[in-house]
Amino acid sequence: MSRRRSLEKVMQSELVTVSELVQLSGMRYSTLKYYTEIGLLPFVQLDAGLVRRYPRIRALERLEDIRSLKDKGLTIQQIVEHYSAGPVG
Repeated sequence: MSRRRSLEKVMQSELVTVSELVQLSGMRYSTLKYYTEIGLLPFVQLDAGLVRRYPRIRALERLEDIRSLKDKGLTIQQIVEHYSAGPVG
């Protein structure tokens, strides 16, 4: 069982867990898992332990973009199409 990292350490990390991303973004765990499952939230899997790690800065930027697109009235399906239509940055 791993110990929780302090918020300071999380903020300095290149990669974070979904639980840490919940803490940083203020979004629900289930929402982040759903975004991961439908391909909106990119992750890396570094080891056989199956722990997904999210690039902290890129993930937070993506979540902010998703919020912005939802605020403009786009559906999740339209947002998925938006990201699959062009280069993902």
